[in-house]
Amino acid sequence: MKKTHITFLRQSFEVFLVLISIVCIPCVTFGIEPIGTIGQPFPEQHAFLNNETIVRVVPTHIQIVDTNAGVVVDEFGQRTHYSHVKLSPTAAYLAILNRDIDSKTTTVGIWNVNRRQLISQWEIADYIYAFDAAFSPTQPIFATAIAKEVHLWNLQNGEIIGKLKRDNLSSIRDLVFSADGRHIMVIKRHNVELWNIETSRLEGLFDGFTGDWIDDVVISPDGSVIATFEGNSNKIYVSEVRTQRLLWKDTSGIGHISSVTFSPDGQFLYVTTKTSWLSRKNISPWEGWDDNVRVWDVKSGQQIDEFDSEFRRIESIALSPNGKVALLHYQDAVVLWDIETKESLNVWADFVVNNWGLEVVLSPDGKTMIQMSSDLLKIWDIPSQRMRQLVSSENELFVNLAIAPNGQKMAVCRNPWIELRDLRTGKVETQFPHFVGEAEAIAFSPSGRWLAIGDDIEYVFVFDLKNPEKIQKLKPNDKNDKMSIYYRVAFSENDKYLAAAGDGRNDHYLVLLWKREGDNFVFQYAWQMPKLYSKSRSSLAFASAIDGSTVLAVSTREELQIWELLPNAPRLLKTIAANAPAHFTHDGRYLFTNQNDNLQILDWQVDLPLEHPLVPEYVAFSAEGSVLLSYDETGQIQVWDATQLLPFQPQPTAIEPKGKQFVTLGQIKRNQLLQNFPN
Repeated sequence: MKKTHITFLRQSFEVFLVLISIVCIPCVTFGIEPIGTIGQPFPEQHAFLNNETIVRVVPTHIQIVDTNAGVVVDEFGQRTHYSHVKLSPTAAYLAILNRDIDSKTTTVGIWNVNRRQLISQWEIADYIYAFDAAFSPTQPIFATAIAKEVHLWNLQNGEIIGKLKRDNLSSIRDLVFSADGRHIMVIKRHNVELWNIETSRLEGLFDGFTGDWIDDVVISPDGSVIATFEGNSNKIYVSEVRTQRLLWKDTSGIGHISSVTFSPDGQFLYVTTKTSWLSRKNISPWEGWDDNVRVWDVKSGQQIDEFDSEFRRIESIALSPNGKVALLHYQDAVVLWDIETKESLNVWADFVVNNWGLEVVLSPDGKTMIQMSSDLLKIWDIPSQRMRQLVSSENELFVNLAIAPNGQKMAVCRNPWIELRDLRTGKVETQFPHFVGEAEAIAFSPSGRWLAIGDDIEYVFVFDLKNPEKIQKLKPNDKNDKMSIYYRVAFSENDKYLAAAGDGRNDHYLVLLWKREGDNFVFQYAWQMPKLYSKSRSSLAFASAIDGSTVLAVSTREELQIWELLPNAPRLLKTIAANAPAHFTHDGRYLFTNQNDNLQILDWQVDLPLEHPLVPEYVAFSAEGSVLLSYDETGQIQVWDATQLLPFQPQPTAIEPKGKQFVTLGQIKRNQLLQNFPN
C-alpha cells in the first residue's frame, strides 16, 4: 500500500511537471515567428543592366528589377552581415565581398549578373571594401587594394596575375580602370595616379585639386576624360586622361556633391548635390536647400540644365544605356526619372531606413508605425503591412513625433512648431501658436490630455490639449540642475509624474521629475546619471512595482538603471546589463530591452530572464502589449505577436453560480489555509 501510494505521488508529480513545461516551455520550441514584415529590403545601390532592367543591391543579396513593371523579377547571391558589393562598369559582373571578422579575411565571389551565375570564389587574407576594388572593362581582371599594393586577379579562377607596388600607395581611396583596360587609376587623398598594369609602372599624375580629399573619380565612356569631385565640397574637376591636364573646374550648386556620372555618349556630365547646410532668420523659411541634378557640357564646361524631384538628400544617380532614364537614389526613396520630360516614371519608397538618426514610432494600439526622417514621414498600417501615406516636411524639418494614446492623432514637431495631425491622412489639424525650438523630446500622457516637449535650451513645455492656450514652461528649481538639451520625456500611469532626461551643464547627465497637482506639474527633484545616449538611443520608461511603488527605467551608455521614486529622492533599485529601448508590459512585470543588439525580456523584479526566439535589434513595443517591432538583416521591420513571447497567463473565466451572486473563477479560487485531512 505504501509503495503504491509513493508511486501515485511520483506519477502525479510527473504529470504536474509536464503541465508546467507546457505552460512555461520556451517559445522557440513552438517555432514562434514574426506575424508580418514592414517594408521591402533596404536598397543600398543601383545600376542599369539594360534599358529595362536594374540591378539592386540589398543587405542580404542581389535583386533584378523590371523598370516597366516596377517589380523584382529575380534574386541571387548571398551576403553576410559584413560585406560590400562592387559592380562592374556595365553591371554585367559584380563582386560580393564577404568579410569574416574573426579570421580577418574576405571571401570574394564573382558573379555573372545576366546568368545569375557564380563564376569564381576565393579568399583574401585582409579586409576588402568596395572602394578597394575595380573591374577591368576589357579583360577578366579584378583589382584590389591591399596595404601598399594593388593586386590584379584573374576573376575567372581567383589566381593572382600581377601587383603594383610602391611605398606611397598606402593612402589609396579608390581604384578605377581606364576605358581600354590598360591602365588603372589609383585615387589618393590629394591626387590620382595613372599606372600601366602591363609594365607595373607609374605613368602619370592628375593633380590640381584644392580640397581636403578626393571622394571619387569616374571615367567617360570613350576613356578620354575623367571627372573628379571632393568630399564635403561642391567643386567638380574634369581632366584629360592622355595628358593628365585639368580641362576645367567649377562649383556645382551650393550643396555637397554626392555623385557624378557621364551620359552614354560622353557629351554630358550629371552631377548630384545634397543639401549640406540650412539657415534661417527667426522663423522665416529655411535657406540652403540644394538636392538637385545639374547637367554640364563636358567640352565647354558650361552648365546646361538642372532638375530635381519632390524628395531630399540625394545620394547618387545612374543612367540607362540609352541615356533616356535616370535612377535617382535618395535617403528615403528611389525615383525612376524621365530625363526628357523631367517627370518621375516610378517611385520606390516602401522601405525603412535603419539609421540611428531616424525614429521608428509605434502607436499604443499596435496598428500604426511611423518612420520619421527630417524630410519625410512614412506611415505604415501594421495589420496589412502596407505603407499608407508619405508626408513631406515641405521645406521645413521634422524633428520629433509622438502618437496619441487613442491612436487617432500624432503630434509632430516641424521645427519650430508643434502640430497635431490626423494619423490616417497625415494632415495638420492644429498648430500650437508657440515657438518651442528643436523639440528634441516629445511624449503624450497616458490619458492623452497633456503633451510634453523638451526643447534644446532649458525648458519642458507641457501643452494642455483641453485648453490649448494654457502652456506650462517647466524647469528645475535649482539652477545647477539646468538642462542644455533633453533626450527623452515620459509620463507615468494616470499622468501622475513627468520625467525628463538629458544633458545638464558641465558634462552632467540628469533626470528631472515633476508631479501633477491638479492641472499643474510641480518640480520634485533631480538626480545625476552616468553618461546617457543621445535621443536616438535613450529611453525613459515608467512602471509599478509589486508593492505599488512607481519606478523609472533610465538607459545609460553602459546599462539600464531602475529607480524607485520616493517622496524626497529616488532610490536605485537595480542595474541591468541592457541597452535602449526599454519598455514595461502594462502590468509592470516584464521589461523589454536590448542586450548585445538582441531582445531581452526580464521578469525584472525577480531577476529572471525569459527564453524566447532570437529577435535582433528590437525597436518598439506597443503600450497595450500586443505588438513588438524589430529590424531584421535585410533592413525590414519584423512584426511580432508580443503576447506569444511571454509566459502563458490564464485569464479569469466567468462562472454563473446557482445563487444570486455572480463571481469569477479567480474570486472563487482564493488561497486559504485549511485543516489537513487524509488523501
